[in-house]
Amino acid sequence: MTIGLRLALAAGAALVLLTACGDDSNSAGNRDQTQVNAPDRRTVISTINVEVETVEVVERSIGQVSSRTAPSLIAEVDGRITAVHVDTGERVKRGKLLLEIDPEPYALALASARADVRRLEALVHSQGRQLERQRQLLANGAVTQGTFDTTEGEYRNLQEQLEGARIAVRQAELDLRNTRVTAPVDAEVDERMVSVGDFSTRGQPLFRLVSQDLLRVRLPFPETVGARLAVGQTVRMHAPLSAADVVEGSISELRPGLMGGSRAVEAIINVANPGSWRDGGSVNAEVVLDQRESVVVPNQSVVQRPEGQVVYLIEDGTARAQKVRVGVRARETVEILEGLEGGETIAVDSAGFLTDGADVQVSEGGAQ
Repeated sequence: MTIGLRLALAAGAALVLLTACGDDSNSAGNRDQTQVNAPDRRTVISTINVEVETVEVVERSIGQVSSRTAPSLIAEVDGRITAVHVDTGERVKRGKLLLEIDPEPYALALASARADVRRLEALVHSQGRQLERQRQLLANGAVTQGTFDTTEGEYRNLQEQLEGARIAVRQAELDLRNTRVTAPVDAEVDERMVSVGDFSTRGQPLFRLVSQDLLRVRLPFPETVGARLAVGQTVRMHAPLSAADVVEGSISELRPGLMGGSRAVEAIINVANPGSWRDGGSVNAEVVLDQRESVVVPNQSVVQRPEGQVVYLIEDGTARAQKVRVGVRARETVEILEGLEGGETIAVDSAGFLTDGADVQVSEGGAQ
């Protein structure tokens, strides 16, 4: 072999060796870069420490508002209506004059009744003096017992007539007062049934008033719920268009009733008007049937799995499935009857993406 051939072979071997070394170096570099770029497979969650809170068991209903005071005013005397001072929709104070009936016939009747009283008072006085004289004469034997008894009977009869005349005066005074119809309570005039010039008769409707200050709410409940209702239970109510203005009251009365052909129980709540409620309106209400201390967690922390409902306990960066039994659900929370004692740390956000044994990472600010 010539010297030139040996040099060529040596150069080729060296080139192959350098190429092999370069490949090994690139491979190691790629492995390191792959480890750096490997994704973090831990699920990012937020957590909460489980606490025991007061849980309310409530029953909801839609009720009807009515006025506790809705008097219908009627004419208590006959007569021509001479003045009407209010109209439908007006607010009136107690004692406000609403209507006037011609008072003249009743003023004359009162004057006549008073005259009868004065006449009978004079007769009773005279008969009393005569009775006293006859009592003295009877003692002296100047008159008979029969004569004295007759005089005494006439005296007692006049006394009874006088009492009747005095009653007639009181009735005439009452009739005269009833020619002026006034508001018995602070209220609104819901309806006016008469006008000036009408002749009213005793018992004829004149006005219908509605007091908006004191209201009564009637809440219907199914018969199955009725057994759990009791007088004194707390009721929270709000009008459909003002849910933020909650009015609290209590059940004052329970009444059985029939509604729509089915048995129902009516709960009666008396309440002061918060300002915007009106007779005939509706309210949304909930009755607090029971209160108890229970574990409460956010709704999103309870997840449905094939084995049932579970929450995920977080321990050392690992999620552990814990089966639970739930109770009362509210808008944002749910009661846990079994499975948690309080004080545990559980997953909240992203709980639905977890499995038993999954690695987790608590987000910044995620522990509540």
